[in-house]
Amino acid sequence: MMIFTILFCFVAASMTMAQRNTLSTSHLQLLSAVPLRQNVLVEPPTPYQFGYESLDDKGTKQHRTESSDATGAVKGSYGFVDPLGVYRTVEYTADADGYRATVHSNEPGMTSKNVADATYFIEAPPPAAVAQGLAYLKPQLNPKVLI
Repeated sequence: MMIFTILFCFVAASMTMAQRNTLSTSHLQLLSAVPLRQNVLVEPPTPYQFGYESLDDKGTKQHRTESSDATGAVKGSYGFVDPLGVYRTVEYTADADGYRATVHSNEPGMTSKNVADATYFIEAPPPAAVAQGLAYLKPQLNPKVLI
């Protein structure tokens, strides 16, 4: 029985290799039939610049700016500030060296651990945000239950 199993696996593997070679050959035949474009003109990136600021009905401000140069390098920033003073601003660059970001924030719970090629600068949260968080953690008493 063991010899039959080994022989079966060998035959199956041989068939798979033969199919793989057939597929590779047919793919090469298709590729050779596709004409290659020559003298393709690639235009340099067009520099651009945009930005916005907004304020929602709760008092949160959001912003974003971005610009590009003739090499295709992109620089920008985005972020928010809420009514309590909690903020986050991300400044980034994307160019031939990859994507890099710097994060400035005072959000409760944030840490200065540099992850994902980003550098973090964290400040203490505003007192109003801390007070709101502490109020949320207090157990709520239901007067009807106590009666």
